[in-house]
Amino acid sequence: MSYIEYVTMDHEAEDPMPDLRRTNGFSEADLARNRSGAISDQQMGKLFGRAFKPVGYPLTALAAWLFACFVVKMVVPDIILVIVAMVGGKMTTAIFGVVTLGCVAAAFVGFLRSSRLTVLLLQDLSRGKSAYMDGRLHVSKAEEEGLGLDKFHGRNRRTRHYVMNNEYFEVDEEAAEVAERFGLTGRYRLYFAPKSKLLLSLEPAPSAK
Repeated sequence: MSYIEYVTMDHEAEDPMPDLRRTNGFSEADLARNRSGAISDQQMGKLFGRAFKPVGYPLTALAAWLFACFVVKMVVPDIILVIVAMVGGKMTTAIFGVVTLGCVAAAFVGFLRSSRLTVLLLQDLSRGKSAYMDGRLHVSKAEEEGLGLDKFHGRNRRTRHYVMNNEYFEVDEEAAEVAERFGLTGRYRLYFAPKSKLLLSLEPAPSAK
């Protein structure tokens, strides 16, 4: 292997952009459209999925919890359920009520958040314009109490954000891991939908290239 091939191979291995594109769901063509100040056609459909994300987890947790309760009711013999009710007393009813109400309340809040995001996103899509900011990129990690079966088993829900100039953009855990693995603490340019503040793409800031 020649020296030029070695250097090229090493540079490609250290380039974070392929992984950033894959984990954040944008292509080179999308990035080119964002650079020109527009949202690509391919990104429009994906943005709706992100707008519904706040209500997605609570609804899934509620459905899974109610289905689990239904299965227990259908599979476990009535005599055992009666014994559990007698032994647990009001505690059993309280646990079921707290978990169910927690899922319903979270789903309602998630619905309000998704509705607000959708209204803002429709404004973004009607204009078709993208915005950007330059700055230091950081990853924020947080854990929220789980819902439904997650709450029953003591599992927390983890959320990840890209943070730039005190603005938070929610990303998948894999996208956050890529940023951490490559140590992306330099200056980056982050493209987003102006009203809804949903992430479109990102790249090293021009002065950092």
